[in-house]
Amino acid sequence: MASLTSKITFQSGSCREISRVEAIAQRGDDFVVMAEATPFHPRDFQWPDQPEDRGFIGTADGKRYTVADAVFVGISPAGIFSIDREIPVKKNDPDWYFCVGHVFQGERPLFARGEEIVLQVDEAHRRALSRAHSAAHLMALALDRSFAPLWRKEVQMDALGSPDFDGLAMDVSSIGPLCCHDRYRLGKSLRKKGFSAEELGQNLKKHEDEINASLAAWLAENASVSQRSNGDNLTSHRFFCTRIEDRDVEMPCGGTHVRSLAEIGTAAVRLSMPDEETLIIDTLVK
Repeated sequence: MASLTSKITFQSGSCREISRVEAIAQRGDDFVVMAEATPFHPRDFQWPDQPEDRGFIGTADGKRYTVADAVFVGISPAGIFSIDREIPVKKNDPDWYFCVGHVFQGERPLFARGEEIVLQVDEAHRRALSRAHSAAHLMALALDRSFAPLWRKEVQMDALGSPDFDGLAMDVSSIGPLCCHDRYRLGKSLRKKGFSAEELGQNLKKHEDEINASLAAWLAENASVSQRSNGDNLTSHRFFCTRIEDRDVEMPCGGTHVRSLAEIGTAAVRLSMPDEETLIIDTLVK
């Protein structure tokens, strides 16, 4: 089973593919279909920040089956399938193969192995997620720049040369249609690295205004966006690429994105600190 093709195309912006069924696995009352190629972006079982694509799979005779979920499928060296959070290894395990599983609930879909199928992603929902995800990357860079004076020690830098607060403090990220909710840790570990959480709390509105100003300026540049990848497997390394202030910017990312910053529209953030060790940032896109 490790010889499955399972080419992904969502990184190129594709929302539709004509492909063939490669395998069907059963999980409880549900059935999971793997295809030779798919445009569906699955929910990541290790870092589920961007939710799965919606859509359907159609057959040559006109039948349509709603895809209830799109998930990671891991295939062991022995050919045993593991689905989503049941996968017992990490994505970088060289002995396992990973592909996209399209989940169907209830009755088994009438697909045969090798049958030609049409895989169609809900384009409006994909676009709303992509706009939010691309905006989230810009927010992270604007956040790092605004917080740069709060560091008292040297730490790793981000793609624009600012101290990488986002990379060092990120706890949980949740992307939705036209929105992103991020939670950061401001605990002892970050303070030992030299970050002044107290000063942040005293100037929260100032930093919020600075971040929003950077976002507005960068979005006005209308730079193109692309995704660089070292392959078309699900676990190939992928990167969000754009240009900000005449500098090429590249950030690791396995999600989906817009083709131009102009597609994002407008974006604004709201900062809050529910306690002295937590920072919440909500990014809204319009």
